Amino acid sequence: MEPELLAYAGIKIGTLIIEIINIGLLSVLLYLYIKSYNQIKIGFTIGLILFALLLLIRSFITIGFMIAHTDLLMARPIYIGGIMQIIALTILLKVAWDY
Repeated sequence: MEPELLAYAGIKIGTLIIEIINIGLLSVLLYLYIKSYNQIKIGFTIGLILFALLLLIRSFITIGFMIAHTDLLMARPIYIGGIMQIIALTILLKVAWDY
């Protein structure tokens, strides 16, 4: 197998793993936000629910594109964006978990 194909496969698998982690983090956040909304019923928590839901949909769509397309140039921005999203969601999860 050519080195370029191996590198592409690694990037694609890495991106899929990142998106699966994002889905896990977002699922926990969505659970916490819904639980919070059931207790206090304010608009802020509805916004948080929509935030998590939209990012969750984005992650599922990204996985769909990664499976359907084989363009290496598309994988790199998604890979970097996914890593940034993991960091942001981890921080958000920590804050949401503590309060």
